[in-house]
Amino acid sequence: MAVYALPSAVLVIGGAASESYQGRTTSWGLPYAWWWTALAAAVAVGLCVLLTQRRRRPVLVLVVAAIASFVPLPSTAGTEALPVLVALYGMGAFHSSRGAWIGFGAVAAASSTGVMLGAAGPLSVLRNGDALDLGLTVSAVTSMVIFLLIATLMGTSVGNRRRYTQALIDRAAQLVRERDAQARIAGAQERSRIAGEMHDVIAHSVSVMIALAEGAAAASRSRPEQAAETMAQVAETGRGTLAEVRRLLGVLQEDGEQADRRPQPGAAELDGLAAGFRAAGMRLEYRSSGEPTDDQSLGLVVYRIVQESLTNALRYAPGAAVTASVHWSDYGVGIEVVDDGPGAGQPSQGAGRGLLGMRERAALYAGTVEAGPRPEGGWAVSVMLRGGATA
Repeated sequence: MAVYALPSAVLVIGGAASESYQGRTTSWGLPYAWWWTALAAAVAVGLCVLLTQRRRRPVLVLVVAAIASFVPLPSTAGTEALPVLVALYGMGAFHSSRGAWIGFGAVAAASSTGVMLGAAGPLSVLRNGDALDLGLTVSAVTSMVIFLLIATLMGTSVGNRRRYTQALIDRAAQLVRERDAQARIAGAQERSRIAGEMHDVIAHSVSVMIALAEGAAAASRSRPEQAAETMAQVAETGRGTLAEVRRLLGVLQEDGEQADRRPQPGAAELDGLAAGFRAAGMRLEYRSSGEPTDDQSLGLVVYRIVQESLTNALRYAPGAAVTASVHWSDYGVGIEVVDDGPGAGQPSQGAGRGLLGMRERAALYAGTVEAGPRPEGGWAVSVMLRGGATA
């Protein structure tokens, strides 16, 4: 709309020059002279420049345009109100609907008052008290308000549509950011879960393999047959570890590939776990009481906690006597692993990923984990789990 401001400026300047030449006066009763033409030119050019800023500073443009409309320019040009209309349109389109309607009310009230008082415009003849002039004044005010209303409606309509479209774009961008954030969180949680599983599997298997290999080395000269059997157990443990690692890494494969869905270890595998540690040379007494749960997730948590506790005992208290007990009940599961080794050294060495992983697993079932040295010597791990997983 601002493209019409330049023709408006030409008409205003031309009208001022013409009326100055004809010796006519302004609506204030002052004769047109050359400086009226200069004033008209300055106001018109200034408004043209100002209207180019209606997108960035719509409020400033409207205020200046409204004030400039009271400058006594040639009435015959008929374009004095055009900058105000453009400014009102800009308020609605580029600022806000509320601001546009406030501007409409202020401009309509000020302009109507100015016309009625004869302060500006071609209807200052009201001062003559002619009834015909009064009718013309009312008609002019009505027309002016209608034009202002049209400009405001056009601006708010365009602005509302623009703001609605921008809101949709912003909402779509926000949804994309939220989706990406959720994907990153899910990925981090999955990586953390896999890291915990990998730690449990590898730490256990490597500790068992080291113990078996050391036993085989010690028996290689005096009992070669037993050493060979022990090394076969090392190889079997290594193959089992490799298969478990492959299964864990299977969840990271690309879409379309079939991951290994073999069952996870649980309560039924606890006896085999204890047998494996005994084969590695641990003096282990394993006790289980109560009826194990059918909850596979809870069974996996119990298995991993017992596995981690026994692995730590094998690593940090070699040769110690270890007692592991699991008590199943309707209310949950109690786990206790105790050794008589040098417990004072375990907190600094073992309070890493393994203990953190046990606490994270126990938290899934609103459980607690207590680990520390015993007063009489050795190390104790005590875990209490509830029967149902927490949300």
